[in-house]
Amino acid sequence: MKRVFPSVLLLMLTLTTRASELVGPNGTLTVDEHGVSVAPRDSACPAIVAHGDAPWTLTLQTPSRQFTLSAAGQQAREETTADGIRVVYDQLTEGTNTWKIRLQFLVRCWQDAFEISGRLDNNSSDTLVRELTCVFTGIAATEWLLWPNGLGQRFAATNQPVECVSVYPSRNGSMQWCAFANRHGGLYVACHDSAHGAKTFKARFGAPSRLAIQHQPFCHGGQRWTLPPMVLLPYRGTWHVAAQYYRAWFDSVKTVRRPCDWVRDSSGWLLCILKQQNGLVMWPYSTLGQLGDLADQRGLDILGLFGWTQGGHDHEYPDYIPDPQMGGRAALRRALTEAHRRGKRVILYANGQLIDMDTKFYHLHGSEVAVQQENGNPVRQDWQKYRSFPAVQCVLACQSAPRWHEHMRSLALQAHELGADGILYDQLGVTGPMPCWSTHHGHAVPAMVYTADRALWLRRIADEMKRIAPHFIVMTEGLHDSLLDSIELFHGCVLGEFLPTDKDHAFPSMFRYTFPEVLNTQRHPTPMLNRLGANYACLYGLRHEIESRYAPDVRYLKENVVPTRADYADVLHPPNVAIMATTPPAEATRYLKQVIEFERRHAALLWRGRFVDDQGFAFHGNRLLANGYLAGSQLGVLIWNPTDTPAPFTLAVPNARLLSASEPERDTVEPFSPLAAESVRLLIWQKQEP
Repeated sequence: MKRVFPSVLLLMLTLTTRASELVGPNGTLTVDEHGVSVAPRDSACPAIVAHGDAPWTLTLQTPSRQFTLSAAGQQAREETTADGIRVVYDQLTEGTNTWKIRLQFLVRCWQDAFEISGRLDNNSSDTLVRELTCVFTGIAATEWLLWPNGLGQRFAATNQPVECVSVYPSRNGSMQWCAFANRHGGLYVACHDSAHGAKTFKARFGAPSRLAIQHQPFCHGGQRWTLPPMVLLPYRGTWHVAAQYYRAWFDSVKTVRRPCDWVRDSSGWLLCILKQQNGLVMWPYSTLGQLGDLADQRGLDILGLFGWTQGGHDHEYPDYIPDPQMGGRAALRRALTEAHRRGKRVILYANGQLIDMDTKFYHLHGSEVAVQQENGNPVRQDWQKYRSFPAVQCVLACQSAPRWHEHMRSLALQAHELGADGILYDQLGVTGPMPCWSTHHGHAVPAMVYTADRALWLRRIADEMKRIAPHFIVMTEGLHDSLLDSIELFHGCVLGEFLPTDKDHAFPSMFRYTFPEVLNTQRHPTPMLNRLGANYACLYGLRHEIESRYAPDVRYLKENVVPTRADYADVLHPPNVAIMATTPPAEATRYLKQVIEFERRHAALLWRGRFVDDQGFAFHGNRLLANGYLAGSQLGVLIWNPTDTPAPFTLAVPNARLLSASEPERDTVEPFSPLAAESVRLLIWQKQEP
């Protein structure tokens, strides 16, 4: 039977006794007993030939056991809809057991892609549906897998399969899309979930490849759950087409908060722990003026004040009381005023999830705030910085708890009253979703928390603070796109924001191209940056960072005394002593400031322009990297030589004339001369009318 449906895409649906087909503009999708297959129109796009694994599995829990059912052996029926196919399982069976659970999948053409959505109706009163996993098998070989871990990863095809897991939304699941990519085409696979709910992407990248998307609906008897849309798009072109497709969908459901002017034009920050968890005061309030001068010597605009409270860093949370030992509230206000007088913005620290178990807050409100496990115990996270000082024992706050929302709001209001320019809610862009079984938080029991609940209160606070003080910002640590409507600057703590290594397969262009206006600091828990770190951040538009966390760091900054490993003998996670030893302090300070001044001279492109990756120009240089920044009709191409020898390159920009070429250490250079070792160069082109 064939049926033609009205559509601008001229959609056709064919049903046969063996399989059902959807014909779209970019290929044909087939549904049969093996699952979903896709035959793309363009040979550059990988096909999906479903085989092997069951196309879905369901994890159920009854009073007596927890077990998994799969599509294998289940009875399904198919229905035609106005624009696709509905596959319906009216009940589920296992041997002689039957569950009144109705599972249906709707497969349709959506724009120029294929979309799979669905619904689960649980009419089995004593059964909880915990997990649903949808599986796509038989994805043909491709050159790369683009994976949404942090700023992104890119795995090249090898003889050894790669296993990848990303939990969304979290530090290793920053977006809801991935791509099996070739040079001129690929396959985009995504969840277009406007609620940004919890899900886990699991891939086996090999020949063939496999992708599973796991959800945790926690659907009780008598309840209904809706499967968020999964999208398959065979696309022609580079992987940037996939990124543009995801961004277009994202913009239809969420608004990215644009950084205010002072954030957009900032170079980065000096992150400083004033008082450690063991009570050691390293930077009294009275020294913030000096701290501002040290930041200024390096070109940094912002002071990030951690450990500014009487409890010190990672201690006595969530109580953030100005430290009487350092002069209390009045002294802190004076110190922030002095930092402002010296031209520095100031961000005050608060943790967005930790509650110290040895606090009055925990004893009074722990049960109405802490995430509760199925066994009734709270979810724990302990922090220890020194061998000689015991770990601070903490629980995690449920992001759905109203009392937590109100407490976080009070901290933002306090930061503003003290004179700060913003507040950092630590860890909220790091931690992934988890089930909470508490009956005191106002959510379903259980519920997957650290999803929309987290995004909701952050957005409410960000909006309120903008009404009070338009230039006050909300930050968090980590990165995922569910928070883009509230956060104006992300404190780096994801893959791609640390110093690069060959082992991590970091591909920062994935997130940077998808969301070019989103600002991130690099992550460098060391009181200096070497050329590698400074140039890497410059290339990808990351704001720079150095950190002062321990007493030897303070001596390094104040006195240029290079510490040894022995100086950090009591510290569990010391800074990178090796790079501190290989670069003289004066040289590190000089070069960082030169890079930042270089960026500031070209801020119209490098800070305010749009990151375009390698689009719009043709570049070749062995082991060199180049990224483009577009501002109006000007294109800046920033080239980085991370090697230890000078390197030649070629660069061409069609329909454009070269305006200038410069480097941090030289305002004018020969544009196409070999690029010196460990150096960056910016070539600016004026695009002409075609």
